[in-house]
Amino acid sequence: MNRLSVRLSLAFLLSAWIGIGAMVLIVQRTLDMGFREYLNIRDSEVNPEQIERLESYFASNGSWSGAESVLSGRGAGGGGGSGRGATILVVDLDGVIVASTDSAQIGTSLSAESMAVALPLVVDDIQVGWLFRQSPGVAALGAAEVAFLDESNRWLTIAGLGATILALVVGSALAWTLARPLRELTYAVHDLSVGQLGRQVQTQGTVEVEALAAEFNMMSKALAEAETLRQRMAADVAHELRTPVSVLRGHLEAMLDGVYPLDSAHVAVAHDQTIHLARLVEDLRVLTLAEAKRLPLERIQLNPAVLIAQLLEAFEPLALDGNIRLTREISSNLPNISADVTRIRQVLSNLLTNALRHTPDGGEIVIQVMCVQRGVRFSVANTGSGISEADVDRVFQPFWRAEAARERDSGGSGLGLAISREIVALHGGTLEVVSGKNRVIFMFTLPSI
Repeated sequence: MNRLSVRLSLAFLLSAWIGIGAMVLIVQRTLDMGFREYLNIRDSEVNPEQIERLESYFASNGSWSGAESVLSGRGAGGGGGSGRGATILVVDLDGVIVASTDSAQIGTSLSAESMAVALPLVVDDIQVGWLFRQSPGVAALGAAEVAFLDESNRWLTIAGLGATILALVVGSALAWTLARPLRELTYAVHDLSVGQLGRQVQTQGTVEVEALAAEFNMMSKALAEAETLRQRMAADVAHELRTPVSVLRGHLEAMLDGVYPLDSAHVAVAHDQTIHLARLVEDLRVLTLAEAKRLPLERIQLNPAVLIAQLLEAFEPLALDGNIRLTREISSNLPNISADVTRIRQVLSNLLTNALRHTPDGGEIVIQVMCVQRGVRFSVANTGSGISEADVDRVFQPFWRAEAARERDSGGSGLGLAISREIVALHGGTLEVVSGKNRVIFMFTLPSI
């Protein structure tokens, strides 16, 4: 009873029963009342010949005594009211029934309502009584009429049972069809819960079920990608940590064994590896806090032009060493922004460092700051080989490098862009990349004050 298909089937069946029951009751009621009304109208038709016979009878006899002998014609019932036609009454001027096809009514008075519709009987321009045809009511239904109504009710009942069976069959089929995509989703969710990530289901069924299936497919795909990224990140972290640890351990063991002399040069190598380890651990800590939205920010009012000027002053010597032109395009009258100066400087430093690393000899790096509708947009563009379309979506993944063969010491840890994206997101912006054939542009917008 708790299955969706059973509940839907019962709902369809209940709806069909209600509709069929209401239809049968209305049709039966309408048919019965209409048929009786038809008989009443038919049997209430006045026979002019009968009026003439009654008026002639009164003219000949001077009274209504024995007038039952002329109360005949279509619709007249037999004595005692046992017939199926209308009851014919002759009423005197005082409203007393003096003749009737139903002898039991003779001597009784006719109601005022009936008198209002009675027909006058006139002899020599003098009214001598009233003629009234009483509706047959239930007695009007003879054997043929009752048989007709019974047959009609029987076929209505058969039609109702047939419609019920049809509603049950169609409702069950429709309920099974509606519940089938949900069953497939249930199986897929179970597979997901036991670790089979990436499971996809067909988007079929109603609009709501299709939307649910599409959202499930997106979630399953995202979980699979996240698991792949987690596994790859775990392997990359282990590799990143293993390299400096191995170098550090090797140098220390060599100095302890007397292979390397315990001098400042060899100690400096070990010291450099500890610095590299500390930087990597700090980057991982910052990335973890930023992704969890728990990285603290010390916001102050910043002048974007001043910030860029200070940053370029530190990077211009590096650009000269690499024979790279470092230019700026800063709009006038830039509004101030509210940001953590240390974190925003870290973002811009990461972008400039990557640009210097990937710009060829004689290339150019352009830093642009301009007003946009939502605030201030910063962009760092550099010439050189672009990023492939497949790599654009991966450029912000931790430990991703544009060149797999690049040495890790020269290529960085691969966490800079991932950290930069999270820092920009904490400031209410979005870090994006646009790659052309010979140019790569990283840009982000920060809301103005």
